[in-house]
Amino acid sequence: MAKGKSAISKSMPKKPQGANQHVSGLSSSKSKSKRKEAPTKYGSLSRKQKQDLLDYGELVPRDFADGEDEEEQNSGEEESPKKRLRRVVDEEDLDREMDEDRQRMERQFESTDDEENEEDWQKPSAYSMLVGSLKKTSKHQDFYRRIKREQEGVDDVEEEEGEEALLEEGDEHSESYEEEMGSDEEEAEVEEEVEEEVEEEVEDEADDDAEEIGGYESSEDEEALQADILERRLTNNQSKEFDEKIAVIEQKKWNVYTYEDSVLKQVMSYTADKAIIVEEDIKIESLEEAGVRERIAGQWKKANKQCVKNKKKLFTPLQENLFHHISQYRDVMYCNRTTDNSKEIRNAYVMHALNHVAKTRDRVMKNNSKIAKAQKEEMEIEDIRDQGFTRPRVLIVLPFRNTAVDVNNKKKFQEQFNLREEEFVDESKPADHLATFKGNVDDHFRLGLKFTKKTLNIYSEFYSADIIIASPLGLRTVIGTDGDKKRDFDFLSSIELVIFDQANHFLMQNWEHIEHLCDHLNLIPKDAHGCDISRIKSWYLDGKAKYLRQTLVFSEFLTPELNAMFNKHFKNTTGKLKMKQIYEGSIIDVIPQVQQTFTRIDSISLAASDNARFKYFIEKTLPSLRRSAITQAHTLIFIPSYFDFVRVRNYLKDNTFSYEACSEYTSGSAMTRSRSNFFHGHTSFMLYTERLHFFRRYTMRGAFHIVFYGLPENPLFYTEIVNFLGLKFDEASADEEATLSCTAVFSKYDFMKLERIVGTERAKKMCTAQKNVFMFS
Repeated sequence: MAKGKSAISKSMPKKPQGANQHVSGLSSSKSKSKRKEAPTKYGSLSRKQKQDLLDYGELVPRDFADGEDEEEQNSGEEESPKKRLRRVVDEEDLDREMDEDRQRMERQFESTDDEENEEDWQKPSAYSMLVGSLKKTSKHQDFYRRIKREQEGVDDVEEEEGEEALLEEGDEHSESYEEEMGSDEEEAEVEEEVEEEVEEEVEDEADDDAEEIGGYESSEDEEALQADILERRLTNNQSKEFDEKIAVIEQKKWNVYTYEDSVLKQVMSYTADKAIIVEEDIKIESLEEAGVRERIAGQWKKANKQCVKNKKKLFTPLQENLFHHISQYRDVMYCNRTTDNSKEIRNAYVMHALNHVAKTRDRVMKNNSKIAKAQKEEMEIEDIRDQGFTRPRVLIVLPFRNTAVDVNNKKKFQEQFNLREEEFVDESKPADHLATFKGNVDDHFRLGLKFTKKTLNIYSEFYSADIIIASPLGLRTVIGTDGDKKRDFDFLSSIELVIFDQANHFLMQNWEHIEHLCDHLNLIPKDAHGCDISRIKSWYLDGKAKYLRQTLVFSEFLTPELNAMFNKHFKNTTGKLKMKQIYEGSIIDVIPQVQQTFTRIDSISLAASDNARFKYFIEKTLPSLRRSAITQAHTLIFIPSYFDFVRVRNYLKDNTFSYEACSEYTSGSAMTRSRSNFFHGHTSFMLYTERLHFFRRYTMRGAFHIVFYGLPENPLFYTEIVNFLGLKFDEASADEEATLSCTAVFSKYDFMKLERIVGTERAKKMCTAQKNVFMFS
């Protein structure tokens, strides 16, 4: 494009210029009729034409004139103050102006001291860019414009039209944001019924907002909120002790105190304040003392009637003691969960989660009413910070879909998360297996729950949900890993309550997913997601949300993985509790009268224990089994880890042993063939993994000798596998039955597994005694 020609003149058709013609191609004569132009498509317009269309409402301004003609025509004449002629802007001038605007915006990040030295300009930090992004998407643009005018010394001038335009842009932004956020794979399967529920829910939410704003009273309600423990804990203005406690936590100088409780068993208390002793706390016996909302407390007796036998009481003894610590917002790791008390525990933490959401939403709604009232009366209001980066506040992690069925009883939810009628359930399995696998055992799911005053939306997308219920695998597929093009974990940035139920089952899935999830909790988000920067609490912006997050873990037993999680990720300034029990040992439930031998192997470190175990197996265990044909046949080798299973399998394959390998990845037909060969003695060894026993609970008939390559995590598995020796069959001779044996190998690093099998007191002696062989009969 030649210099001096405008973008408008280039797009106009050429025709000879007459005396009464303007250089732009438009006639300057007012008497001539206007030419009827063909409709022009918006996409074919130049940048200047689009800008003119937005600014003036017409493609070519009527008073368009070149700067030079203006000087000639208006020389010696005074220009009218009401009429302002517009000028031609070249594309080069437009680019230059855009560069100047960009440079002016970049200079805003520089300090006043460095304004003279432009060469020393530094790139703005990630925090500054985040704040700028949040300000752009804030709902209170007028607030920031007023602050900016005050800083520049400009008078505060009302701009009604500008405010209306900003409000319209904010509405369009929120609508486009909701449309862009797609639902999950499971949410896509929801039909028209769910869509209608969402529409009704949005209408109800709008009604709820109006009711809350209209019915707010700032006297008694405000005093009740300030007295609540949650308000004191999550207030924006934390005390000086908050930073002191963080320093104690990071230096791992916890004040540890251990005591015995008749219900909770052995409790270890970790506090950052020496003056706090958990044992001396007063028990909470009513929901009012715990600060439970009235609308939730009214439904508690109905929801908990299956657990409480005495109708006069609100809690069972376990719920009373456990909920006392939970309501004080301490971190709790309870490792005494069973199939009998699972319902009690679940009711307690669900009520706590609902109460937490209700309190936080009530605070936001009451502050919304304050702001609306102040804006209506044109009054100044103090700085209000009551929100996080995103809306989700509670995260509940469950291993299977069947556990999530207790959350809601809607028909469509039951169809997707409950067991189908045609699926078969084997009632002959143990009780704990039926409780775990009775129902839909899909381990890949996630859904968001959004609460309003009248409705519950159980298929809400994450950024508009209050509670997220998901499995470790379902969250891992969303979070992703480094290098993935599509990954998202900003919805975890404002989580204030995390609950892990049936945590011991995560070990049988993939514990790495749990570690990956914990590493991505309460991080600074990469995008704004429509949040209001003016209402985000300061400790969120400072990256200190993890010190005010409550974590609840419920497991059947304590493992080294849970211990590491407790030490690394439990950083609550209120304190944390670890609850376990002293075991008598599951070995007392073994039925066959068989000698059980435990051999301790010594290793330098935990990393070297795997090699020491494998060396002992190939040098001691296998040679002893191959001494005779009787001791070699019908030998079942139990291997807890799949990596050890592969290692042993490869060794047996390389040395041409007769064996059958059965793991969690073995197909059904291959499993049937292997069990048949082992039962009839066609193969000598059977390799059997712990995960296979967890998911299938097979009864392996035909075993004369049991070898535990490592101890199982679940003490019930040891009893069940040793009881395989008591399953007699007609082909066994008297000599073979007389040689029944059980051998187990352990190290001092297996103390937690060992104490659940032989008992706590025996395990301490076996790990510290001088001899390495211990026998039980």
